[in-house]
Amino acid sequence: MIKNILIISHSNIGDVCYDLAVVSPLRRQFPQAKISFFTSKRAENIVRGYKGINEVIVFDKEARGRSARGRLQVMCALAKARFDLAIVLKRTLMPYFLGIPRVWNIRRDLKTHALEHVVDSYLEFLFAHGIERQKAEFGFALGKEEDDFSKAFFAKEGITEKERLVGIFPLAAWSVKNWPVDKWNELAGLLQGRYGIKVIAFGKYNGDPYNKMVLANISRKIIFAQTPALKQAMALIKRCSVFIGPDSSLLHLASCIGSEVIGLYGPTSREYIYPYFHRQNIITAKKNLDCMPCYPRQKFCPCKKNYSAGTCMENIGVEDVLAAVCQKLNLA
Repeated sequence: MIKNILIISHSNIGDVCYDLAVVSPLRRQFPQAKISFFTSKRAENIVRGYKGINEVIVFDKEARGRSARGRLQVMCALAKARFDLAIVLKRTLMPYFLGIPRVWNIRRDLKTHALEHVVDSYLEFLFAHGIERQKAEFGFALGKEEDDFSKAFFAKEGITEKERLVGIFPLAAWSVKNWPVDKWNELAGLLQGRYGIKVIAFGKYNGDPYNKMVLANISRKIIFAQTPALKQAMALIKRCSVFIGPDSSLLHLASCIGSEVIGLYGPTSREYIYPYFHRQNIITAKKNLDCMPCYPRQKFCPCKKNYSAGTCMENIGVEDVLAAVCQKLNLA
């Protein structure tokens, strides 16, 4: 009988977002089991309080992970927990050193890994182990703290409950994925000028040249929300009528919390890296480049742009994005 389950997740936020898709099926199959979720410090915020998870185990690479002793301490703590099933979603030998009797490893057990969305791969993987396949669902927990934060933010910005908002994300970590800041500014101007819709930009200052350039040139008409925690950003996004962004953790999180999203894609594949619940809401340049997508098909980005938007992203038209927003919001 399965009583103690360890899910070994990724460290990147976007990956962890979809790793959480395995929690609900496991909880249905093993309602009395304790489910522990092993992840990184950076992803901890979105996992805490997640429906179906009893314990979040955080491995802080910047602290414990710097020394062999720190890694050994983590392994010893996990071994003492005496898990009887490990769900392994990434490359690691960890469960085999922990003496866990049952190990379900997606890379080993999913023999026919087609080019499909990772959530569908996870559901197929669990089905191969006898867990009924149902529609994917996510249980992110946004509580009073996040609700209070969003109310205070909107009050400070003078935004009423009746106003329509559009959220945007101009600061994906890989600059090539981004839509140029001048196009974001033009879109925001059209939404405000024609329809009276306010635009909120999400992102954080990290000091890299592209980040600095965007923050220096983004329109002052755009409200900038530099939230300290992901859940706070998610709370603000839920208030937006539409969220627009490139392939990024925030785009995928927005899709999974039920917000209406529009993805702007170029460097990454729209065929299986799309926001899970919004596959049809992807916009690419009308004229595809031969190198699209450069990830994961190619080992490097052909346009070799380190601190600017990719050529494929520059070719996405403002009017095309505006038309998609108008369709979603039923604007004349």
